[in-house]
Amino acid sequence: MARWVLKCLECGEEWLLEVSYDISEMDRIYHYCSKCGKNTFHKILRMEPL
Repeated sequence: MARWVLKCLECGEEWLLEVSYDISEMDRIYHYCSKCGKNTFHKILRMEPL
């Protein structure tokens, strides 16, 4: 399990995503942003230890 810091490319909100696989090779992911209230692209900033 890893925690990834993501940043919404529309509003700039940063949040943690916990997943059981390595997403470091992806440049960005399409995910729901609770601040924007819709699916947006998110940049993967870094991995944080658990």
